[in-house]
Amino acid sequence: MKKYYSILVVLIIFIPVITFSQVSLYGSKGLFRILEAETIHPGYLAINPVYTGYAAGDNFDFNEDHTLNLGLTLSLSEQLEIFTHLVPYQDDQKHTWGPIGDTRLSVKYHIPNYGAISQFGFVGFLSFPTAVNHNVAFEPYSDDAIGWGLLGLATFDLKNIFGTLPLKLSLNLGYRDINWNDPFFTDPKDQLLGGLGFKFPVRSNLLYSEVTGEVFFNNFENVKLSQNYIRFTQGFRFVGPWHLICDICGDIELSNYDENALTAVNKEFIKDYANWKIIFGVSYRTTLFPGKTKQERELEKRKLDEQKDLDTIQEKRKKVVKDLEDLRKQLEQEKKPTAD
Repeated sequence: MKKYYSILVVLIIFIPVITFSQVSLYGSKGLFRILEAETIHPGYLAINPVYTGYAAGDNFDFNEDHTLNLGLTLSLSEQLEIFTHLVPYQDDQKHTWGPIGDTRLSVKYHIPNYGAISQFGFVGFLSFPTAVNHNVAFEPYSDDAIGWGLLGLATFDLKNIFGTLPLKLSLNLGYRDINWNDPFFTDPKDQLLGGLGFKFPVRSNLLYSEVTGEVFFNNFENVKLSQNYIRFTQGFRFVGPWHLICDICGDIELSNYDENALTAVNKEFIKDYANWKIIFGVSYRTTLFPGKTKQERELEKRKLDEQKDLDTIQEKRKKVVKDLEDLRKQLEQEKKPTAD
């Protein structure tokens, strides 16, 4: 465990990151797995490939698990966002290039609350069993079935409390049904999804931390809370070449795998997750259609109103000048001598 924390300390000291909000692992605006209540800028399409790797053995050889994720996020407005999470490559421990993983499609709705300290929203998602292998080693639980889930989002801007430190805190809490065909909310495979994360800038850098997990809340008699998938993630964000937003993160498993606790009943649920993972991600943004935030619309309206006021003042000035000129001509006409 000391080696894991040593790696984390080295990352904290030597990796610079700039404050720039980008999308999460699954897509949508957020930290790494934690989602924020707000959407990205309307009209933007964000593309973010993310690599995760896990090393094992006495020499920590990089030979156990390699996964390539791909997220696509499209913000339709300040309130509505659609995004998808694909897994083009998932290590099967047998081949140089493994099969694909599952696919998740999601929709986020941000409840309008512009300018407030607290922002709220929710996400609904469907997961499709596009993977060749399911419930793979070192990864969270999965099943060969269509699943769905709901996630509540809350983001709190605490800069008014902490003064000049623009600290943001985000909370996610939701439910995931692993198998669409099983009973809702009562199946032993159903999971409670949760997480807490925060981000803050260090000089011109961004540092974020989060704790996330998936818990079999209908199965505590077979799976203890400590045996569910719970992890701590420390992340860094910076602007790289070609205006790419880069993330470097480290995962540390907080759950406790106990091989002696396995029985025929709980063998399916208790897994040997990766003790730690190293994560590299980039995000590229492009504009698909012109979109404006409420703040931008208000600023544009204020500029138009100011221009109208200036135009009105200018017209009044022109009218005053014209009236003065007409008055001058009238006075000159009256001073001219007449035939009488």
